[in-house]
Amino acid sequence: MVASLYTVKTIEGIIRPALTTIVPQRNGSSSLMLDVGANADVKPDTMVQFALLGSEYAQDVFGIENPRVGLLSIGEEKGKGNMLTQAVHSMLEDTTKINFIGNIEGRHMFNNNADVIVCDGFTGNIVLKACEGMFYELKRRNIEDSFLDRFNFENYGGTAILGINKPVIIGHGISKGQTFLNMIRLSKQVVKSNLAENIKSTL
Repeated sequence: MVASLYTVKTIEGIIRPALTTIVPQRNGSSSLMLDVGANADVKPDTMVQFALLGSEYAQDVFGIENPRVGLLSIGEEKGKGNMLTQAVHSMLEDTTKINFIGNIEGRHMFNNNADVIVCDGFTGNIVLKACEGMFYELKRRNIEDSFLDRFNFENYGGTAILGINKPVIIGHGISKGQTFLNMIRLSKQVVKSNLAENIKSTL
């Protein structure tokens, strides 16, 4: 992440780049969540940019037309959440460039309610690590399930840094051969999508 900021540089106008992760959905599709660790403390306008970045990524790389953007909170109602999420909710309602559907709760993250899930990096990283920990614990107990298998990070390889001038993919520190292969495949998708240029146009 730091190397990208010093070499590739941030797209002009982007406050903070974001990290994404895939969120498997029980109907077989996938959603995107960001930020998942790059920005523990953010301001509302930064999270609005996360929504724009995630929406563009879902559209260009996943091929989702007019992706639904949800804000991760502790309740579905507009007034639920801390001061940050309440402020972000109001700002996203006024944003015409994305398909904002409102708040979603953690228990609804896997129900295909949103194509893009927006949160701060502190919250996103906790969700990511909790899912990762649950996956390994259930596997340790020899539980086999096709939906559970989709939480194995090796299936995805890595994740794109959104908001920088050129494609950069970050992989897990314990990546193996299959993981690197999938990382290369993702890199090819991101390059072909012309993502960075499309983000610049959106901004």
